[in-house]
Amino acid sequence: MSILKGNMKKIISIQSNVLSDLVGNQAASLVLGNLGYQVIQIPTIILSSHKGHKNYIEIPIKKDTPNIFFQSLKKTIKISKDDIFLVGYIPNTNIGKSVLKIVKNKKKFVLDPVMGDLDTGAYVSKDVIKFIPNIINFATHISLNFFEWCTLMKKSMQNYSLEFLGKDARAYCKKNNKMVFIRSIIRGNKLCNLIASKNNCFFIETPNIKFKKRIAGAGDISTALFTHYIFKNYNESKVLELVSNQMFEIIKSLKENKISANNLKIKKGKLKYKSKSLNNL
Repeated sequence: MSILKGNMKKIISIQSNVLSDLVGNQAASLVLGNLGYQVIQIPTIILSSHKGHKNYIEIPIKKDTPNIFFQSLKKTIKISKDDIFLVGYIPNTNIGKSVLKIVKNKKKFVLDPVMGDLDTGAYVSKDVIKFIPNIINFATHISLNFFEWCTLMKKSMQNYSLEFLGKDARAYCKKNNKMVFIRSIIRGNKLCNLIASKNNCFFIETPNIKFKKRIAGAGDISTALFTHYIFKNYNESKVLELVSNQMFEIIKSLKENKISANNLKIKKGKLKYKSKSLNNL
């Protein structure tokens, strides 16, 4: 008999399982589990540490394992059409095809198309980058960092103004009927996030807190929070403010050694930083 409670909303998290970093499925489970969801993990790969680090070890899984896991889960756990699917790191195209079998035509599907970051460059193959749009086609919501947006859209990261980014994001959402959350846009000493839908576009700036050593998992935590708030039916501006303010407080607390990555708390405090509209562009 399953010990999972049938009346809790489920999130099927299809991401990497990383042993030593709060990323992928571990980040989703910690954040979303604390917010009251059943988080059902399906691994796309097992890693000793985040691929942004050196000397990681990869334990690959068989090509159709994610879908086999999912089909088995459906025999013991009731999956509702209103349950949420969250997809992250895809290590190769075979795993991508397996994940695609799961998420096709799902009503609530958030995709974080993990490819790399500004400080690491790409850490997936060109074949994976080429394959990811196949999964994007079925996503209702996309959460990605600035590097990944530019990579997918084939845009130069140099001299890409916020105004043009906003125009491009909104045009993309109108054309494809999706919502996009673009994270970690560096603007001087500010960190900017942007959210766009077919109807609206907003950005928000918070101080850019710098670390000597990169923090793995910030994007995964942001995506988990985005997933939570966007399906609470808040408007785009509110979602952006909640995620960005909470992430700023988390990063600040990590910097000041007030918390560790494994005991972070999601607090609903005052929204110090406010979003601004890009709708008139």
